[in-house]
Order: sequence, then C-alpha cells, then structure tokens
Amino acid sequence: MDEAVRLLRAQILISNKCLEKLKAIKAAIQAENKGANIAAAVQDMEPALLELGKLEKRKRDFLVKWKASSVQAVLAGQPDSDTRETAVHLLHRAQEFEESLVREVAAVRLLLEKGKKYVDFNINVMTQTVASDTYNQDAAESESQRRIKMFDSSV
Repeated sequence: MDEAVRLLRAQILISNKCLEKLKAIKAAIQAENKGANIAAAVQDMEPALLELGKLEKRKRDFLVKWKASSVQAVLAGQPDSDTRETAVHLLHRAQEFEESLVREVAAVRLLLEKGKKYVDFNINVMTQTVASDTYNQDAAESESQRRIKMFDSSV
C-alpha cells in the first residue's frame, strides 16, 4: 500500500510540473513576440514528459504485480486503514490534475489550430496576389497587371 502512495505522490508532483510547463507553452503561444519562445518552452517540458513516461512504466509494473487493471481497483481491494485513506485522497487529487492537463492540452491544441489557420490564410493570400506593373510611369497609369504571382519564386 505504501508503494501506491509513493506512486500517487510522484504522479501528482510530475502532473503539477507538466501543468506548469504546459501553461508556459500556452503563454508563449499567446505572447506578442510571434512565438519566439515556443521552442524553448517545449524543450523545457520534455524532461517532465520523460519523467511522466518513467512513472507510467512503474505504475504498469505495480498493476501487474497486484494483478489489477487500475490503482483504483487495487485500493478497492484493501481493508480500511489510514494508508488506504491517504491513497484514496491522493488518487482523487491525481485525477484532478489529469483533468486539468486534459483541459490545458485542449486549449493549447485550439491555439495551435488557430495559428495554423492564420498561417495558411496568409500563405494563401501571398500565393494568390498578382504583381502589378507599377515599375514605370506608363504601366502605373494603365493599371495593367502581369499574370505572374507576386511571391512566385520564378519572378
């Protein structure tokens, strides 16, 4: 039972760390600096994700050892004790962090999708823009237009 408490405490700590790093990524995306710090924020989150992966492996090993499908099932099979009550409390807290992480990931995903749509729109505008012949006075007066795209690489 002590092992379950240790695992749940570690999960809460790592989840909290991931949540903080995810909020930093979200702030970097929303910043006015055109995403200059996004790469650094993502790199800062990588160690926390690696820790989370190691914890998940420990958790799987724990569940195999107890022959259970979840920590909740392990706790349900234990007699009432202070350790069990602590573990149940920690389990609920870990689930709250998980839900917070899911919400933050959804928010970051939405921001990234909006950013992608913005970039796609601007690329579309650039590829559809036609260059006008305003390089000399006669062309500027006649408003003639070339059939060459403004941002075409062959121009």
